[in-house]
Amino acid sequence: MIDSISDFTLPPGIKRFEDVKKEEQSKEIKRTSTLGQAEFLKLMTTQLQYQDPLKPMENGEFLGQMAQFSTVTGITEMSSALSKITEGFDTQRKMQTVGLIGKDVLVNDTNAELTENKGLGGIIDLETAANQVQVQIADGTGNVVHVVEMGQQYSGPHSFHWDGVLENGEQAELGNYAISAVALNNSGTVQPKVKVYGQVAGVRFVKDSSEVMVELSGRGEIALNDIERISN
Repeated sequence: MIDSISDFTLPPGIKRFEDVKKEEQSKEIKRTSTLGQAEFLKLMTTQLQYQDPLKPMENGEFLGQMAQFSTVTGITEMSSALSKITEGFDTQRKMQTVGLIGKDVLVNDTNAELTENKGLGGIIDLETAANQVQVQIADGTGNVVHVVEMGQQYSGPHSFHWDGVLENGEQAELGNYAISAVALNNSGTVQPKVKVYGQVAGVRFVKDSSEVMVELSGRGEIALNDIERISN
């Protein structure tokens, strides 16, 4: 049995008069809580009309109030404009990052993937000139399967490449290999720093962050900032 109107359940989509009135009052309170430009100018005009003639508002005070409103308005508009510019830069950055997919990138690592079409390659960095330089390529068990003889080299970066052909003429298995370098100079034997190329398979944008992760084929993810060089 229904004791009162308030106990009556209305059909879906139908609101009570009291609920509609409360919503309208809430919207009006929210609307009037923000002082817009029109309201501000109306308030200033009213203030001028009813000011004391014996104590008129000073020009500096009046201009100060106008400047304060202009400053607040300008900051709001500038903030909105900067937000749009930031969104544009972020979209452009993402599009450029997606363009890395399929390209080879140089990273500071010693594990490189041997692929059928491009083989395996990288760069060694010599701090001083060397009389003899070797790049050693080892499989997953640590066995050296191939040595790239680079001979005498000056200091600085030097590229190396292996097509995957073994000493017996057979093709090595595709996959990851460990790369190391050995150089002989006047002071003895040193191990130059090695950097290798990897192919970009995809990119991932970290949610609520500006960080971008790059997925290298067969090797997992690295940070975008870890890429030192890009090539086709």
